Formats: sequence, C-alpha cells, structure tokens
Amino acid sequence: MTKPHILTITPYLPYPPNSGGRSRTYNLIRHLRDDYRLSLICFGRPEEQAFDLSPLRELCTVQIVDRAPSPGTIKAAVMSLTSPKPVTMRIYHTPAMARAIADFLSLHSVDLIHVESFYMMPNLPRDLDMPVLLSEPAIEHIAWGRHAKVAKPFYTRPAILLEAMKMSTWEPRMWSEATVVGAMSEIDAEIIKRAVPGIKTILAPNGVDVDYFKLNEAVRRDNRTGIFMGDYKYFPNTDAVRYFNNAIMPLVHKQRGDFQLMLLGKDAPRDLLALHNDPTTAITVAGFVEDTRPYLHDSALFVCPLRSGSGTRFKLMEALACGMPVVSTSVGAEGLDAVDGEHMLIRDDPQGFADAIVHILDNPIEAGEMARRGRNWVVSHHAWAHSAALLRDAYDKLIGHEFPTLNLDKDQAHRIVSQVRDALDDVEEHD
Repeated sequence: MTKPHILTITPYLPYPPNSGGRSRTYNLIRHLRDDYRLSLICFGRPEEQAFDLSPLRELCTVQIVDRAPSPGTIKAAVMSLTSPKPVTMRIYHTPAMARAIADFLSLHSVDLIHVESFYMMPNLPRDLDMPVLLSEPAIEHIAWGRHAKVAKPFYTRPAILLEAMKMSTWEPRMWSEATVVGAMSEIDAEIIKRAVPGIKTILAPNGVDVDYFKLNEAVRRDNRTGIFMGDYKYFPNTDAVRYFNNAIMPLVHKQRGDFQLMLLGKDAPRDLLALHNDPTTAITVAGFVEDTRPYLHDSALFVCPLRSGSGTRFKLMEALACGMPVVSTSVGAEGLDAVDGEHMLIRDDPQGFADAIVHILDNPIEAGEMARRGRNWVVSHHAWAHSAALLRDAYDKLIGHEFPTLNLDKDQAHRIVSQVRDALDDVEEHD
C-alpha cells in the first residue's frame, strides 16, 4: 500500500536539531517517517547548509531554498514602516520559496501540506486541492505584545508594538486560510478560536526526547549553581537574563551568596558577554555546547525567568526530562499544564522567584523528589512519541478530504471549510 505523501514547509533547516523549531521538525519527521512518505522544503542559510545533512535526508526528501541574512536594525525599521505586513512575512515570503513549492506540487502528488508558522503561508500557490495544516509554534502577536511592555532600551517599544499590532491582523488572516491550525497548547488554541470564530484547531504540541534527556543518578548536583539556556537572538531569552541579573540575583545573594548562574546557548549579545567578564557578577556565559546534558545533570536547578514570548519551552522540558528542579515564571511554564509545587515551582515576582531558588538549594532531597515527579510527568505528557501520535491522528483525519482552502471568496471558503469540519467531527464521533 502506498504511503500518504506529506509535504512539510518550514522557515528553517531542521538539522542539526540544536534549537526549538529545528528540534521540533526533526523529531516529528523522525517519528512519522514509518507511516508517511515525507518531503521537506525549507529555507537555509549557507552556514546551515554546510552541515552533513545525511541524517535528515535519510528520513525525508529535502529541498533547501537559500535565505538571505536577517536585516539589520535600520533596514528592519524601514521594512516595518513601509509596509502593512510584519517584517517576518516580508522576510519569509520570497519568489524563490513560492516557485520551489509550486514546482514541487506540479511534479509530485501530495496528500497534505504541513506548514510551520503563519508567515510561511503566503508562499503557497493560489489553487490547492489538498488540505493544509498550519502549525503555530507560538502566537507571535502575543509574544511581541508582551515584549513591547518590557523591551530595553525603552525607545524600542513603539516599534515592537507596531509589529505586534500588524501581526494581530495578519496572523489570524493566515489561520483562516488553513484547513486546520495546530496549536501548541489549549491556551494557544483558545486564542486562535477567539481570533477566528469557528476555526478548526488540533493540538500539535512540542515535545522532548525522553530517551536522550534522562536522569543520571550517578552524578551529584552542585547546589550552588543554576542553568538557563536558549537562543539569545530570540529577544525574550535576552530579556529574561537581564531581568534575572538585575531583579532576582541580588535577592538570591542576600540569602545564598555562593549562588552562580551559567548561560548556555548561542549568540549572546555584548551586554550578556560583559556579565561573564565582570568579576562582580555571578553569571558565566558558556555559549553553545554540543551536549547540554552534563550541565543539566550537574547543576542544582534550572531557572526560566521569561517575561515575554509565547508557546511552550523546549529548554524547560529538557531540564525536567533530566530530573532537574525548575523555577519558572507563569509565562515560562505557559501551555505545559505543570502544577506548581508538584512538577516545578512557579513564581512571578522577583522576591518569590529568589525565595524559590533558595528553597531548592537548601532542600535538595525535597527538590529531588519534585524533579522526579517532573520527569515522570514529562515522559507521560510531553515525549515526542506523544506529540507525533497527535499529529498522526490529525493527518489521517485530513487526508482524503480534497477541498481547496486558500484564496477563495467568502461563500466558497465558508462552504468548503464547513464541509471539512463536518467531516472531521464525524470521524471524531466514531473514534
């Protein structure tokens, strides 16, 4: 029997899986390859294409479209002020990507198109006869709106707010042009449904490789150190470190002067690197490391002091999978349904966050028990196998409903989307 053919379209090259989006796509492809014939069209920078991509090519066919470097601050500002579209849509909607997708569809029979991120949607051809599943790793207008409240320097906030406002218009518009929208959590699904009443959503959450990230009982944790990790080009991560250093670390040091924080991840900006070189601070910048597990096994806890952003946090799930105690803000833990005190400690004010860190440092046995509960919970609810099963179910329900969904007039769109939703609801009633 011929396997259904899925075409996945992403704004990044998902190998090596060393960041959130890359890890998501790579692991989902890895878990779905036995059930579907998988093809991938993605953007890729020259330095990314220099990696040995054979592990990815063994899982699916890969076509890479060259991507220009990200615009600098001045160019991005000009792009923002000269178009009603968000800058991300202008960066990721290119003639080369649109042509690559159109050419592929003209040569190959495809049963379903899976698009990652709303700003890739304009690259799709106008007339399609297969369903489109759009996965939203984050609700971007929420993420940018949150950041506009805390961004520094403060004079950057109006520009960030402008992008958030444009995304709040374009993001729902792109959702409405998909057959189904995949949300990372029930929270995200409710936001999508409020913005586009009647839209069909499915859960397509992020996950973690619980066989790779696991407990190491042989290692004794250093109860003087904490870890934070992320890609520091992503502005919420940089803001989180600045917030921690300025507002939380001094409160921790009043009780535990020996506490130190290590930052893992690439592209730390100058001011974070300066913290590493400042002997008066207790922050070390380790940068990008090939394997984060030794750090997640050695340190006492993981901190996630995020104040902005959206979606679910790979880094937090990886820490939990390694049996590491976690202290997070509500924003950092958003969408995971973690229980405060059961799986991690969730605190939103600086003093409460600092007290939670000290409590873990001073009570390692109690912290270890919470970390084990966190590990078991992640294995049960957030392993990649679980995420892939949800996506597999959505694929199977959508495939065979050959209704075009893009660029129709209102009556056509309403009639066709209603047919798809009725079909999906009928399948769900008989499961």
